[in-house]
This record gives sequence, structure tokens and C-alpha cells, in this order.
Amino acid sequence: MKYNKKVLTVKEIQSILQISQKTAYNLVRQALTAGDMFKVIKIGGVYRIPTEPFLNWLDQMD
Repeated sequence: MKYNKKVLTVKEIQSILQISQKTAYNLVRQALTAGDMFKVIKIGGVYRIPTEPFLNWLDQMD
């Protein structure tokens, strides 16, 4: 899977993983607090996920 964007939105994470919006937000919040999954940047009330660390994490799930 190739993405040219530097960061992904929660909606894009939801689409990639084919999960519900609630599950996607729970995953992103878990990653933000755990610190050992993938990087999450919170700007105000908006989450942004750097693409490369997320895809690396996803590849490790195989």
C-alpha cells in the first residue's frame, strides 16, 4: 500500500483497516497513550497519524 501523504486522518485509518469510526478513534487514542504502537499527533481536538510509522506498524501485524 503506497500513500504520498505525510499524515493520515482517523477517517483514512478507518478506511485502511475497514473498521468502524468508534474503533478507529479508540485505536488512535490507545496509540497516543501507549506510545509503543504508532505515532499520533494531536492538534487541538484533531488527530493526525504520520503515514510511515503507521504503515510500518501495520506491516508488523502480519
